[in-house]
Amino acid sequence: MTELWFYLMVALLPVAAFSGYRFGRRAKHKHETATQGGLSKRYFVGLNFLLNEQPDKAIDTFVKMLEVDSETVETHLALGNLFRKRGEVDRAIRLHQNLIARPSLAPESRKMALLELGLDYMAAGLFDRAESLFKELILEPRHKATSLHQLMLIYQQTKDWQKAVSVAEQLQSVDHKDHAAEIANFYCELADQQISQHQIKSAYQSLKRALQIDNTCVRANISRGELALSQGQPKQALKYYKELAKQNPEFISEVLPSIQQCFIQLRDQKGYRQFLSSSMQQGGSTSTVLAYADLLRSEKSDREAADFIAQQLQEKPSLKGLLKLIELHIEHAQSSAKPSLQILYRIISRSFESKPVYRCSHCGFGSKTLFWQCPGCKHWGSVKPILGLEGE
Repeated sequence: MTELWFYLMVALLPVAAFSGYRFGRRAKHKHETATQGGLSKRYFVGLNFLLNEQPDKAIDTFVKMLEVDSETVETHLALGNLFRKRGEVDRAIRLHQNLIARPSLAPESRKMALLELGLDYMAAGLFDRAESLFKELILEPRHKATSLHQLMLIYQQTKDWQKAVSVAEQLQSVDHKDHAAEIANFYCELADQQISQHQIKSAYQSLKRALQIDNTCVRANISRGELALSQGQPKQALKYYKELAKQNPEFISEVLPSIQQCFIQLRDQKGYRQFLSSSMQQGGSTSTVLAYADLLRSEKSDREAADFIAQQLQEKPSLKGLLKLIELHIEHAQSSAKPSLQILYRIISRSFESKPVYRCSHCGFGSKTLFWQCPGCKHWGSVKPILGLEGE
């Protein structure tokens, strides 16, 4: 007996028992002897389907036994929820539509059925239908927070970031939770759309608004730096990257090539060296150390660069740094030692390449790509570079 079958049986036995009880009770008032036997037969047929591991037929039987009234609405809703969780969204939709169509259904029961139907439409990917239902339900205090949350999910799926911002701001005032990270990232997504449409001024405004909402939003400063650099404004780009360094030095590794490009365009190698030195003093990443080593290599020698990396590895061991050190030694190694160093390099390189570079601080999802929204738990701004031996 599978796990799914067990849960179905647990869920449906109370439904069967309640259905038998309700119809047996009603039958007593109508025609006690004649009707009760018929209802009992259907009830036991449903139980027989359950016992013979035929849950679909059992569900159909029990649904036919239910009459929609104030005492069975919750049972219908529970069945619809069960259908949806099993992936039978069409059946859930039909059941909830049938409930809503009943003229005798109490107003509050109708609202519950509308909410469940909206969730059915979400599961089916019918976002336009779900949107209209949740818009109706946000007028109801009891269902406002849930409806706003679902609308926020819809606008994320449809990439309507302006509406996502509006709904998220409403939700924050209703559920009294902190949605700053989400709203800031919605503004960043909106800025990306505006950049693609060459609306540069509007994009800057959206990114500025993101930082007003969440002053820890590193994405906004990364985007501002990229935008300024693409517009031929390296000095302005550096300003944004320096703000990023103050926000979170862990993300400097993401923009180091762009920072180097800024200093190259400004013809300020001394400034670049000072920037790297300052970043390392603030607890910079391995990428910062390696960038500084490349400067030493170009200005002085490979030996200076190798000695610097070795010194840094003693304080902050990392596979990334070790690989660079071995690479430098391979170039100057004697012919007898070179094959061994090359083998060591390949082994460590394969080990390093198999490891994730980023990790979600909320669910632990690891990846080689920086996602602003975690693919695992869907949290915004929770994916960060991994630090330590196997990371930065």
